[in-house]
Amino acid sequence: MVDRDRLFRDLLKIFFLEFVDLFFPKIAVAIDPNSIRFLEDQGPQIPVERRGQQPPIQQLSTSPNSNILVQVRMRGKDACFWVHLENSSDTDIKLERRVFHTFAHLDAKYNLPIYPIILQSLASSQPLDTSGYRVEFVDRRVLEFSFVAIQLHRLNWRDFLQRRNPVAAALMPTMDVQTVDRPVVKAECLRLLTNLRLDAKHVKVISQFIDAFLTLSDAEEQVLQTEMERMGMLERERITNLLTSSKQEDQEQGAQREALTLVLRLLNRRIGSLNPDLETQVNCLPVSQVEDLGEALLDFKTEEDLKNWLRDKTS
Repeated sequence: MVDRDRLFRDLLKIFFLEFVDLFFPKIAVAIDPNSIRFLEDQGPQIPVERRGQQPPIQQLSTSPNSNILVQVRMRGKDACFWVHLENSSDTDIKLERRVFHTFAHLDAKYNLPIYPIILQSLASSQPLDTSGYRVEFVDRRVLEFSFVAIQLHRLNWRDFLQRRNPVAAALMPTMDVQTVDRPVVKAECLRLLTNLRLDAKHVKVISQFIDAFLTLSDAEEQVLQTEMERMGMLERERITNLLTSSKQEDQEQGAQREALTLVLRLLNRRIGSLNPDLETQVNCLPVSQVEDLGEALLDFKTEEDLKNWLRDKTS
């Protein structure tokens, strides 16, 4: 299962300034690009009431990857941007109130001006009735808190076609895309991606994003090929090379995962269940060493044999 929060987090960590420029261009020009620093924060520990369950004590209100907190300097002053990724609605606490809870926690902890942004990618997420949270009584308004909501599934992908921005290439598949337009959107995303001339690492982040949110059927792949034939020869060649290299990389990663799964299964049979630390070490081995371990484990009798083998390989 694709970890969509992780995909968003990777995208924003690499292209944060481009994200701000895409949706808040007036703010982007005020940010010092050299000042961008990501802060780690999982949000407040508050009970969350799941539907049909009693609220567990001290359960996180959000997943560890759902909050991105960025410290920047704007016009010579320190400030923070907080992006909350809202990809589910498995709670009875209204989104507006949950957002305020986390904002209050961050405000108390960092004592900096914070610009709150809610990023929704799924239509199934809790709908936003307002862009803020209020507490009012008959005689006064006790609290008025506002935030910015970007509801991707309500945006028209065509509005972003002419934006030479890597975040636009990644996010168009998450927008309001009709079924008939799916191959066209993928073609346009790939066209934009190849024209941006990014390095291989950054291309991989965006292409993974596109594939995760826009997996095409065989029939749609044929339409994609038709769309590519309408492009210029140079664009078509770049996209073909991108798709080919991406497919080869996926195949290599798949083969590596299969080899690793087999080696772990054989280790469990030879020396018993591995402790978490040893399993992590095995998972981090490069392909060549996984293959070597597949041969060496035939002579293992105890966990100590594996520890000695790993020690020899890393020394």
